[in-house]
Amino acid sequence: MGRKQQVFTNMHTFSVAAKFLSFTKAAEELFISQGAVSQRIKQLEQELGFMLFVRLTRRLELTVEGERLLQALNQSFDLIYSEIDDIKFKELSGELYIGLAPTFAQSWLLKRLPEFQAMYPNLKIKLRVKASPLNFQHEPVDLAIYYSEGHHAEFFSQKLFDEFITPVCSPDYFDSQLGAIHFKENNLKGGQFENNQLLVDSFGGLTLIHCSESLESNQPQYEWKYWLDGQTDEQVKKLVIPEASVLINHAEMAISAASYSMGMAMGRVALVEEKLQTNELIAPFESVPSGRGYYLICPQGQQTRPRNKAFIDWLTTCLPTT
Repeated sequence: MGRKQQVFTNMHTFSVAAKFLSFTKAAEELFISQGAVSQRIKQLEQELGFMLFVRLTRRLELTVEGERLLQALNQSFDLIYSEIDDIKFKELSGELYIGLAPTFAQSWLLKRLPEFQAMYPNLKIKLRVKASPLNFQHEPVDLAIYYSEGHHAEFFSQKLFDEFITPVCSPDYFDSQLGAIHFKENNLKGGQFENNQLLVDSFGGLTLIHCSESLESNQPQYEWKYWLDGQTDEQVKKLVIPEASVLINHAEMAISAASYSMGMAMGRVALVEEKLQTNELIAPFESVPSGRGYYLICPQGQQTRPRNKAFIDWLTTCLPTT
């Protein structure tokens, strides 16, 4: 048996022994002797240069190194078996595990997913919703979509689209807080104001809703400051962020709070478009680029796996054309 083949055999033996934490049960599972299991584990430990098990009187425990190797092996074996199934049955089956930021999943992706389901009915979709980026080494996701600045050097990364931000609030909140201001325009391209001093005074009395979802910054006012810095209207650019605020770590909840007239939230335009179209929310100010976008990420090389490629290709057809 070649050296590489022997290492692979020993690693498989290790994964079985680690599952049972018993050389005896591993031997029964593999139809070999307990001595053969023990010998393979010793060979693997010598090859790797570290111990995989702590051998106690009547039981085994994994070392820290053994736990890390087992996790990597389980993911690798799952990938191999899944790939074999795709080749064998010539259709997409098994599971597609996608990591997602909560509000992107809820406001953008979920309503589109039924189309993908209909295209690949034998493919089970699993969603892992988490605001912070996933660790592909510790969580068994195939792909992830996150709101970020796009720095993913060690991974395959494909930008889906850029995001813009703009303040949004309910019509009732606008009327009660800013209704005295005469707007020449009222749309996503921004409002032009006839009475700038009145705008300054009224803005200072607002309650701002701050959202921290998918932002590395721990500054609650980060998006509001970024939006003010990007203004083309110098009067708006000089506005002072009010003290009154509500802090929420979930973007969809922050937008809901704005729709209930709790204050004015910083909206991510792609995620609030429908609420703006139905007039549940209004956007009286200028929108600006957020400096971030939505990126599809996976370990290098995994983008060509049949099920991953199928999802990426389908997702590309859903993207905005402008």
